[in-house]
Amino acid sequence: MIKAIVVDDEVKNREGLSKMISQFCHDVDVVGEAESVDAAIELIDEHDPQLVFLDIEMPEKNGFALLEHYDEPKFQVIFTTAHAEYAIKAIKLAALDYLLKPVNLNELKVAVEKAIQEAANNDQDERLSILKESRGQGDFKFQRIALPTSEGVEFYTISDILRCEADRAYCRFHMSNKQAVIVSKPLSDFEDMLQECNFMRIHKSNMVNMGHVRKYVKGRGGYVVLTDGSHVDVSVRRKDEVMKALGIN
Repeated sequence: MIKAIVVDDEVKNREGLSKMISQFCHDVDVVGEAESVDAAIELIDEHDPQLVFLDIEMPEKNGFALLEHYDEPKFQVIFTTAHAEYAIKAIKLAALDYLLKPVNLNELKVAVEKAIQEAANNDQDERLSILKESRGQGDFKFQRIALPTSEGVEFYTISDILRCEADRAYCRFHMSNKQAVIVSKPLSDFEDMLQECNFMRIHKSNMVNMGHVRKYVKGRGGYVVLTDGSHVDVSVRRKDEVMKALGIN
């Protein structure tokens, strides 16, 4: 049995989630609920939980402030949110889990099971550090990404990624050092967050780091040449958008 606390400024959300956990997540014991970051810190220090369900949007201090209180949290985190799209991108970038409100029971079970399994991996500190450093002075500025692979979670500097290539249900990340990292998620799972990092979908199969585009070669759709010398086709439909982004008339 693992101990958990639920952090949310709305009492109906706290009570509702706690009830779902108690009824359907039999390996989890909710030992406390908190309505604020300060109250959560007191509960964590008192009960030493292994799992914290953490609301992102709260008055005065948001959920990220709780994580910044601890240099190396000893607990797993599952974020909860009703919206906060900007924060969800950062959470995905760090390969962390979140639940959308109202919480879906199946998604809750999956997230809890994953949190229990990942407690033994000891890589959450690295993933949380990605989240913390991306916050900057309040706005998210993404520098690194956590990529879940068949061997675990690997961490990379985003500026070192040349392009992301769709490979059926997988995504292949091509790095500036010639390394290719295969992730068992589709390219669409990364598109929204990488758009914030100067990446552009130039073809249904490829999203490129525009900072690595060395040349555009005209044609029906044309293609771009990246800094490693590789050629990537531009679809006819996206040609004008790509040329505009590159400042080509």
